[in-house]
Amino acid sequence: MNEKQDVKQVVCGFGNLYKAMRISKKNVVWKDSVASYVKNGLVNCYKLKKQHETGTYKIDDYTVFKVHEPKERDIVSTRIKDRVFQRSFCDNYLYKTVTRSFIHDNGACQIGKGTDFSRERLAHHLKEHYKENGLVGGILKCDISDYFGSTSHEVAKDALRKRIKDDWAMQEAARIIDSFTQGKDPAKGMGLGSQVTQIIQLAVLDGIDHMIKEELGIKHYVRYMDDFILIHQDIEYLRYCRERIRAELDKKGLRLSPKKTQVQPVTQPVHFLGFSFRLNENGRVTMRILPEKVSHERRKLRRLVGLAKAGVKTRAEVDKCYEAFRAHAKKGDNRGVVRKMDKFYENLWEEHQNETSHNQGTTHGGTSNARSPRG
Repeated sequence: MNEKQDVKQVVCGFGNLYKAMRISKKNVVWKDSVASYVKNGLVNCYKLKKQHETGTYKIDDYTVFKVHEPKERDIVSTRIKDRVFQRSFCDNYLYKTVTRSFIHDNGACQIGKGTDFSRERLAHHLKEHYKENGLVGGILKCDISDYFGSTSHEVAKDALRKRIKDDWAMQEAARIIDSFTQGKDPAKGMGLGSQVTQIIQLAVLDGIDHMIKEELGIKHYVRYMDDFILIHQDIEYLRYCRERIRAELDKKGLRLSPKKTQVQPVTQPVHFLGFSFRLNENGRVTMRILPEKVSHERRKLRRLVGLAKAGVKTRAEVDKCYEAFRAHAKKGDNRGVVRKMDKFYENLWEEHQNETSHNQGTTHGGTSNARSPRG
């Protein structure tokens, strides 16, 4: 849209709502509620358009559930009707309006960015630091405790007021923010899983990004949501930066995680987005998958092969899950890890085959003579 177009008419236009529905149904059309909505998509998108025109639109109650990987978190699932509106709202107005002030190294939830982008940027900054300072200096790694759950609604709205000039758009964004009342404090907490709140949460820390880059003068800096890293030649200065960041977060009612926030020499490995990054003596950066991720994958594969043994899954389905892990691991320097995991995975299937052969032999009243897949 251009500046002369009416934001509400564009966002709530039938064509844009229908397009948003087609995007929103991806990977979730197996759900009965989604399938039913899409089946009558033309009618439902028209009804949604009319609700906004007449001022009768209301956000439905959320479904809240827990996920346990990579850590236990509450996920708020938005109903398909509201997801359609929020998709159109983001795609046709909110995303471009809010993200235009973001620094380049703010890497989460943006077009052309993501985890791979942020990992590459960290490796780039470590290499550039080496060119300028060798192995002198340190790293400040910061993490915010319960970022989504502890962000107040007023702080979130304030971050948007600085960027959104359209009254209707601000009103709808505020409505979405205030709809999250699942926590102990109804005026605090943003739903993790909503497209709109992800963009808003990026904006909440945008001012701190600019402070770090422009006021503190940190050249080598990268942030992925609430996980951010500063690299500088003076470790004492990084400690000062940590206190400045802590003070700014305190103004927003947020706090740094004591366990995950630390200052360390640049020669020590730093954990970021599932990998351990180390700057070596020759200026090369190695990126190895964290051991806990490997251990988790081993447990997961053992469970999946067990499900295949029970007939719940097929070998092809389990292979697909394992291939996803291999592709992830191969993004870094993990050839040895991948070789060991390949062997572990094949051994799981050999154990499964041996158990199956033994059970078949027992069923037929004798010892099985079946050969293993490798002969």
